[in-house]
Amino acid sequence: MDAFRRVKKKDARGFALVYVALMIVVLVGFVSLAVDIGYMYVTKGQLQNAADAAALAGAAMNLTDSASVKQKAIEFAARNNAAGDAVTVTEGDVSIGNWTANASPPFSTARTPVNAVRVLARRTVAGATAAEQGQVQLFFGKIFSLLPGGGQGWGEMAAVAEAIAMRPPRPTIPIALCETPCTMPTPPTVEAPVKFYFKQSGATAPPPEFTVGWTDFSFSSPATDLGPQSDIAKYIHQELHPPDVCNKGIYTNNGVGEAVQELKQEFTVQKDADGKWEVIVPIVAPGVDKYGATVPSCPPGDQPIPYPLSQYAVAWIVNVEKGASPGVTFSKLQCLPCGDPSLMGKSPVLVK
Repeated sequence: MDAFRRVKKKDARGFALVYVALMIVVLVGFVSLAVDIGYMYVTKGQLQNAADAAALAGAAMNLTDSASVKQKAIEFAARNNAAGDAVTVTEGDVSIGNWTANASPPFSTARTPVNAVRVLARRTVAGATAAEQGQVQLFFGKIFSLLPGGGQGWGEMAAVAEAIAMRPPRPTIPIALCETPCTMPTPPTVEAPVKFYFKQSGATAPPPEFTVGWTDFSFSSPATDLGPQSDIAKYIHQELHPPDVCNKGIYTNNGVGEAVQELKQEFTVQKDADGKWEVIVPIVAPGVDKYGATVPSCPPGDQPIPYPLSQYAVAWIVNVEKGASPGVTFSKLQCLPCGDPSLMGKSPVLVK
């Protein structure tokens, strides 16, 4: 019996060694897999950094010049490394289009205005080099390809990162001007600012072309609420953002109301060190009444009909006045067609 027991114990120790050997193989496999997956996560993060940098750099360029946008995106992508190699982005990986968050899809090259750049940073080409956007070479994956049934594809893995950067529009305030100031012989300047007035009557009434009106960008009826909780006030404080109404008819209101106070408060908050607030203001063209007659848009809101929003203007507000002669003083008024890149903000931001 003793001899039998001794043999049995020796056999058990032999089986344990086999189990340990098998477990080591399994553990090494799991560790190898974890290392390779971790490496891919790091590489994906590096590709994302490259895509972010490329999209921001491209969006900072003139978006109407696709060649310069793509060149700058490619240049900034190459300043980043992924898996130890410089990131290669081709012109086909850079798209210029429109980003609208609530649209489907949010990014489209078929919509206007052009305001965004999308960049794909990828390592997806099987069997190619990093310069040819080849897949990422793994550390331990190659070992699995040598195992029975392993086959090809274990030694490399694909990774893609996408980034979209957009140029947000400058604040658009809800006061409309007629087209005449766009062609005035002496436009507003820092040295010679020009005041535009809210509607006044009698001997103190300003010229029609120097009169402004409120708009809530509505197609149906003029805004009648000019109080602190109105849509007009929300547009002033950028709690609402104007819809795409270019070349569409919008109503205007030449009242004064409490909205002037709201505009003055926002100007006080937003003005820069030079005392100006850079905004976008809508420019309206003459409308047509129900009889088919042309109605001048100067002054805006003088008649309750929609006026086509024909342009926008980059404006510098340097003063907002209440009281007996309420109005807005501009030191710059640059009228631009809808979709002009100059209407967008200067600093791009990542949206995806």
